[in-house]
Amino acid sequence: MGIFQEQNRQEMRHQIGRNTGDVLISEVTATVDTASLQDTLGLARFNDDDINGRRVLIYDATGSIVDGEESYVLDFDGGTSDATMAPVFTAALTDGDKYEMWATLIPDEVDDAINQAIIDVSNRALVDRVTDSNWTQENKYIYDWLVPYAFGDDFKAVYKVEYCAEVKTYEVIHACDVVWDELVDTDVTETLDTTFKVEGTGSLKLVVAAGCAAGDILATMDITAVDISDCNVLEIWIYSSVALDAGDIEVLLDNTASCASPLETLDIPATSANTMTRHVIDLANPKSDTAIISVGLNMAVDKGAFTLWADDIRTTDSESKRYNELPAEYWRINRGSSPTLALDSTGLAIVGDYTQMRISGFSSPDLLTDDTTDCEVDPSFIVHWATAHLLLNHSKSASLELENRQNIGDRHIAMAQEIKASLVPNYPPNTRFV
Repeated sequence: MGIFQEQNRQEMRHQIGRNTGDVLISEVTATVDTASLQDTLGLARFNDDDINGRRVLIYDATGSIVDGEESYVLDFDGGTSDATMAPVFTAALTDGDKYEMWATLIPDEVDDAINQAIIDVSNRALVDRVTDSNWTQENKYIYDWLVPYAFGDDFKAVYKVEYCAEVKTYEVIHACDVVWDELVDTDVTETLDTTFKVEGTGSLKLVVAAGCAAGDILATMDITAVDISDCNVLEIWIYSSVALDAGDIEVLLDNTASCASPLETLDIPATSANTMTRHVIDLANPKSDTAIISVGLNMAVDKGAFTLWADDIRTTDSESKRYNELPAEYWRINRGSSPTLALDSTGLAIVGDYTQMRISGFSSPDLLTDDTTDCEVDPSFIVHWATAHLLLNHSKSASLELENRQNIGDRHIAMAQEIKASLVPNYPPNTRFV
C-alpha cells in the first residue's frame, strides 16, 4: 500500500463538493438571529433568491450553535447578503462560524458516497490491524481472536502471532489468593475458590444477593503500600455468571484504607457471561498513584443476584512488554463463517497458559461515521471515485450540462482507477487469508 496524506470525511467532502461545483465553503460575517446566515464576503456575488433552497451545514462553530446543525435557505436578500433559514438554528450564528452550502447534493449523500467508495475497494485495500486483547487458556487450542475487540471488524488475513515473553515493569495489586476482609457488603458472601482460578492458589468469589444496590462496594482489601506511578494499565481476570456491560462493575484503587476515597475508579469493560476474561484498563491518574494501600470492587449498576470471580489484579507498563514471535508452523487459520486461530500442542506449550498474545494482520478498512476520523484508504482514490459516481448519478444540475457532467465523471473514474492499483498492501511472508 502506498504512502498517502491522511484526510478525514469533512476534508474529503469539501473536495468532492469543489470537484462537482456544488458547494460553497465560507464563514459567517455577522451575528443576527437564529433564522439568519449573513456572509458579506462569500455570498456577495449572489442576487436576490439566487441561493434559495440550498442546504447548509454548520461546522467549526465559534459560538453557541452546535457543529453539524443543518437547515435550508428559505429566502435570500442579495443587498445584505443575508439568508433566511428554515428551520431556524438552535442558536444565532456568530461571526466566524463556518458553513457548507450545497446547491444540488446534500452532505449525507456525499458522506454515503465516501463510504460506498471505501466498500468498493474493501476487498483489496486491506489495512494493518494489530490486537493484543487476546489471552490463552489452560488446555485450549482454538480461539476466536480474529474478531478484534478494538475495531469490531474481522481479520481478512494474519501474518504474525506473538506471545508476551516478559513484562519488565509491573506491580501485583492482589493475587486474590485470600479472601478480602476489610469491607464486605452485607449482601455479599465472599469465599476463596481454590478450584476455579487462573493463577496462584485460588480466586476471589463474590456471591452477590439481590439486595445489593447500585453504588455499593462489594468488597475491599487493604494491601501493603505499592507505587504504581510507572505503570499505565491495570489488568484483572473477571468471570461473571451474568453478562456485564462496560462500567457495571468498577475496580477501585486508593491511598486510604477500605477504598474510602478512591484515587482510581476504573470501569471493567463489557464481559460475556460465564467466560473467563482478562481485561486491560487504562489508569486514569497513574502519576498520582504513588502509595496505593487498598483495592476494591464496586457495583455501579444493579445487576441483581449474580456471582463474580476475580483473579490476578496487577498494573503494568504496557510499553515494557517484550513479545516473541510464535513460529508459523505452530499456528493455523480455521476458515468458516466464524473463523478461528488454532495453536497446536507444541505452540501452546511454547506460549503457556494465560499468556497475552498479539495478532498482526489485515482487515477491511473502517467506514467513516464522523467528520474527524482519518480515512484508512488513500483519500485521493475516495475523492475521485465518489466525485465520479455523484456526477454520473445526477442527470441535472444548475451549473453543469449532462454532457459535461458525463465527461468530468469519466475523467475522475480514470484517475481513481490509476490509484486503485496501489491500494493492495505488500503481504509479508507467512500471510494466511481467512
